[in-house]
Amino acid sequence: MLVYGLKGELFMITLAPCEKQFRTAFENYPLSAEHLSFTRHPLELLECCESTSTYSPIVILENSVVAGFFVLDIGEDKFHYTDIQESILLRGYSIHPAYQGQGIAKASLDLLVTYTMEHFPQVSQIVLGVNEANKVAQSVYLTSGFMDEGRRFTGRSGTQIAMCLQLSEIHLSRNT
Repeated sequence: MLVYGLKGELFMITLAPCEKQFRTAFENYPLSAEHLSFTRHPLELLECCESTSTYSPIVILENSVVAGFFVLDIGEDKFHYTDIQESILLRGYSIHPAYQGQGIAKASLDLLVTYTMEHFPQVSQIVLGVNEANKVAQSVYLTSGFMDEGRRFTGRSGTQIAMCLQLSEIHLSRNT
């Protein structure tokens, strides 16, 4: 849980496994055509989760209301981004449009480190691919500590930049 302030108000951000009761919230989760060119809709990803044992769907909650979604994947797709076996792939990350621009992305990515270390203790790094044209997402990821590893590959919507967040470095910096 992370509590943060915005314009004098306090907000509580949490990450939680995506249970069935959250599914209806994604039926009213309007992602624009532009957003959908960079990520898949949570409902589509939830369908994939039902048949893919390596997918762990995660919901981002603001004051117990669904504000975002992503999947953590320990499967083989991570090797597009890294050669490290002890990695996990962040995929399908999105923030509900009504909650964008409020710092929820940054807060949820900060929580992602602790969440991953708690639920996936074998993981030493988080990897992701971000579309080269998605400058806003690149900025959010870089601000959250992800590094451009120099890898590029062609994804469903063009060139993807592979980014990595070393958990050991984050853990050490938080404990010093």
